[in-house]
Amino acid sequence: MKVGLYSPFLTDNLGGGERYLLSVAECLLPNHQVDLIVSRLDPKLVQKFSCHFNLNLTNLNMVTGPFSSYHSSWERAKFTQGYDIFYYMTDGSFFIPRAKLNAVHFMIPLNRQPSFWERFKLNFWQIKTANSFFTQRYLEQVWKIKIDYVHWGAVDSSQFKPGKKQNLILNVGRFFSPKGNKHCKRQDFLVKTFKKMCQQGLRGWRLILNGPVDNGLDNLRYFNYVKKLALGYPIAFHNRSSFVKLQSDYSRAKIYWHATGYGLNQALNPQAMEHLGLSTVEAMSAGAVPVVINQGGQPEIVSHAVNGLLWSTQKQLINQTQVLINNQNLLLKLSRRARLRAKDFSKSNFCQLTNKIFKL
Repeated sequence: MKVGLYSPFLTDNLGGGERYLLSVAECLLPNHQVDLIVSRLDPKLVQKFSCHFNLNLTNLNMVTGPFSSYHSSWERAKFTQGYDIFYYMTDGSFFIPRAKLNAVHFMIPLNRQPSFWERFKLNFWQIKTANSFFTQRYLEQVWKIKIDYVHWGAVDSSQFKPGKKQNLILNVGRFFSPKGNKHCKRQDFLVKTFKKMCQQGLRGWRLILNGPVDNGLDNLRYFNYVKKLALGYPIAFHNRSSFVKLQSDYSRAKIYWHATGYGLNQALNPQAMEHLGLSTVEAMSAGAVPVVINQGGQPEIVSHAVNGLLWSTQKQLINQTQVLINNQNLLLKLSRRARLRAKDFSKSNFCQLTNKIFKL
């Protein structure tokens, strides 16, 4: 079959959404022709994607499509008509497709009422998927549409293995400014929390923040602000690290922190939460115990006191982290269970559901 995959974010970002779509491509490539539609052709893009996400994208075709503001609805319909399957990772905008099977994937819990034209266009997409039950819940409540499948992203646990553990707390995520209730990972809050623990007597532990700075002056200013906050404390920033370096950070970390959306009302700002959070799964694969915020899609991954710990306040984050630091047996037990839980997000499970969604 001929499959087209399109995301308006693809050439500008290298985050969880992009990895999701490329993981779909990896599943389909052995048996199907897969075209990745991009805004501009770059012969180095496939290699860039493969290296960044460590995916096998051999035989992936890169093509341009009529998806800029200069193109018409008729051009989009005619272009998609050439595909057996067309899969669109929406940014909140929609168009009328004409493939034999048209599927749309929601990465964001859109917290606004759809317009009449958006509802009309959505009728042409036979299958609707979401990246988490959290996203599904908000879309079904606010948009009044049925999400046919929740399709979690995949993590290849063989790529993230425990190494010689150190007294290290890790957070992985891009640096976004919190202005405008954006998808900020709240590294500033994590730095303040770690500093507070040090001031309360914590010794011999380090915090690593691994993640690039997203494009934009506001994001760079936020990164510099967080770096300034960290001065004088055992806090390191790995914002230009390779995949190998990321693996090393995961393998050495005993504890994994996640705080996306902290300080915001989830009901009012679902888009600013972590819609799923596969970095948490990667950390769990490597045996780091997740101590993560009890919001967004994180509770879908972590069950409190079963394979990690959930928190809602800074006091809880500090107390739960301190419990793990002081209780080696509990740390080891949750680490083992975290690794088992991470296997639920395997590539095998992901590809099985991919084939089911596309009726392959």
